[in-house]
Amino acid sequence: MRTFAATTAVSVVVWEDLGEARAAEAGQTGAMLVADPTKDLFRVRVELDIEGNVNVPTNPLISKEKAAQVPVKSRSVLDWEERLLGYNIDRTGHSAERFYYEAQSTGKVGKKEQNVRLREQSQAVRVQRDAGQWVVYSPDVYLEGQEIDLLKVPASSMAVDALLPTVAVKIGDEYKPEKEILAKLLSLAAVQESTVVGEVVTLDEKSSKIHLKGRVDGSVAGVPTTIDLVAKLVFDREQATCTWIALAIREVREIGKSEPGFDIAGTIRMIRKPLEAPARLSSKPATDLAAQPPADRLLTELSSSAVGYSVLMDRSWKIMSDAAGASMMRMVEDDRGIAQANIHPLGKMAAGTQLTLEAFIGESKKSMGERFVEVLQSKEEVNSAGLRVMRATIQGAVQGVPVQWVMIQFSNDLGRRLMVTFTVGNEHLDAFAGSDEQLIGSLRFLPIEDATVDVAAGTAERSTRK
Repeated sequence: MRTFAATTAVSVVVWEDLGEARAAEAGQTGAMLVADPTKDLFRVRVELDIEGNVNVPTNPLISKEKAAQVPVKSRSVLDWEERLLGYNIDRTGHSAERFYYEAQSTGKVGKKEQNVRLREQSQAVRVQRDAGQWVVYSPDVYLEGQEIDLLKVPASSMAVDALLPTVAVKIGDEYKPEKEILAKLLSLAAVQESTVVGEVVTLDEKSSKIHLKGRVDGSVAGVPTTIDLVAKLVFDREQATCTWIALAIREVREIGKSEPGFDIAGTIRMIRKPLEAPARLSSKPATDLAAQPPADRLLTELSSSAVGYSVLMDRSWKIMSDAAGASMMRMVEDDRGIAQANIHPLGKMAAGTQLTLEAFIGESKKSMGERFVEVLQSKEEVNSAGLRVMRATIQGAVQGVPVQWVMIQFSNDLGRRLMVTFTVGNEHLDAFAGSDEQLIGSLRFLPIEDATVDVAAGTAERSTRK
């Protein structure tokens, strides 16, 4: 298998040959603006301001019609050290190591204040392009869902250098960046259409300034999105790298089955400074990166202080609602709703007493009513957190359509209980497979100081403790 070092070496030759060939074909005497791919270490700072509206449906699994519009405003600051570990033929980075000095976002969604900060244990991450997206993961810990969202910047530092023209240019020359490069720059899965044009505004021995403008029609996880952008790019010819880019964007994204749609305007400012030596990254590049991100590092930690649980799940699962006494997660792949999990606390039992498996199955059958067909499986076990787990898998039907319910009760010796109900259509059982086992194996109750849960009343309230 080709190593990343070999990939970089090949890329250098390819880039140089490509540039010389295209310049010869063009018959121009202008300058080649070629980033040096041997420069692989950078300090990057991004400031992102967003304002607009989020479009929320009543139930996106049934209809994506907008039911409510919620104003959103946020400011994010991210500052990291980055080492590129390989390049693609289109001159974009393939993978990278990062250490985040700072990553935080503050703002409002409706009337609700938002304040998200990267945890200290999550500062060292890796980034790889896989299946049409930038995948961020930590080799040491499982990133929380909100941390993954925080690190998704709609302007990738790993694609900035690839925005440069591939032929010799003069002041006033125009060119069209490739759609694949724009997709990577804007963190899209794909770009179907683009009218983006770059123009060389200034050019001297030290630097060149390029302006880009146009519209991009693309998609993210199967959801269509449109971006109008205006950008300014500075290429430092002495350092042979793009050191600054600013973008003004307006993005209109349709409502997805796991995320709301939105209509936002944003400004993004990025500074890239080449470094001679790493400050917080290791002295030598990582050598253990596979061609694809490791599946065992792609779980995400989902937690609810309202209901009082934490669980590790595949990234296709997201918490959709989380309020006093009720939490709901949904599994979505490529904008297809696969399954849903409803989670709520149950009334507390006396310490030392437990519901029997037979009684749990009876209660589960009774709750199904006319939807019940048969019990497919029942099981009792103790998970890694020491919680007693009872599970009943029930085949049912809704208006003649076969549906499976997986009902799971967690309890501890103090009488605290939690109920999880998975709902999945029979046609999605293959995609769902293993999700219930993953939840059972990893779910734990949050300590009382992290989640104040009134299990006796079957309600919960968010703790104000930070």
